[in-house]
Amino acid sequence: MLYLDGNTVKSILNFKRGLELSEEAFRLHASGQVEQPLRTVIKGAENALMGVMPAYVKSGPYQGFGLKSVVVRLGEAACGPSHMGSILIYDEAGTSPVVAVDAGAVTEIRTAAASAHATRLLASPDASRLAILGTGLQARAHLQAMQAVRPIRHVSVWGRSKEACQKFAAWSELHCDLPVSICKTVAEAVRDTDIICTTTAARSPILFRADLPSRCHINAIGSSAPGFQELHEDMYQDSTLFTDCNRSVLAASECVIKAVQAGLLAQENAGTEVGTLSRDTRLQKNPGVTIFKSVGLAVQDLVFAREIIRQWVASR
Repeated sequence: MLYLDGNTVKSILNFKRGLELSEEAFRLHASGQVEQPLRTVIKGAENALMGVMPAYVKSGPYQGFGLKSVVVRLGEAACGPSHMGSILIYDEAGTSPVVAVDAGAVTEIRTAAASAHATRLLASPDASRLAILGTGLQARAHLQAMQAVRPIRHVSVWGRSKEACQKFAAWSELHCDLPVSICKTVAEAVRDTDIICTTTAARSPILFRADLPSRCHINAIGSSAPGFQELHEDMYQDSTLFTDCNRSVLAASECVIKAVQAGLLAQENAGTEVGTLSRDTRLQKNPGVTIFKSVGLAVQDLVFAREIIRQWVASR
């Protein structure tokens, strides 16, 4: 079986193409072209989870079966990449896997590309001030992804480790040509910002409604399993929620589950799925606070993996 490693994935994909693939994956999901169950999560040692995510695309260039199996190590337990595993792509008959693609690299790019797609739809066109909570691979990927869709000129970062913040700032100046302000508190990091990306494995809320400016867009991608929570449930008071998939978010996002229990969100229709929007979507003139909560969909992995395989074959 052919295996495409992380270096191959990153040599083929960029965020411009990732945006297009994210839009297509969300469109397929919203149009009913995808069969995918909720993610199966198995808890291992402390801060270690295994996720299994199968999907089937019914028609078109991405038609077929795919399955992602990944072990996620969060927080201090993560020595090296936090996501390790493979995406298996099956043959046309759907009887056996023929290609395995590195899941860590795909997850890194497709997660940030999904946030960039939501940001392109929801954030102010002139948004230039970015706050990033977290300092890991997703923090770096999100900085690059935000640069692809908005004129970012100022970046602030918060993390639990001063050393990690300093490494992130040095990386940003080298790879993104952007200076970074290192902040001691979350409230300081998000003050007067236009876009916030939360990329941590927090077990208890780090971002509260009182911390926010009157208008901003938030991409909340960390803490996407029960027992982990970045956003306090009060974040959904006087804000508008958008999701990658309502059903998945209601099953896996602690902050959304608690907001429903508190009566701040409706169980039946917690948010608007981004796949139902288009580039022509126009929000109200001053939308206030918008939140994109994503937990990751198998169809994203399938679409990205099939595109990587297609481009790899074309380059032979």
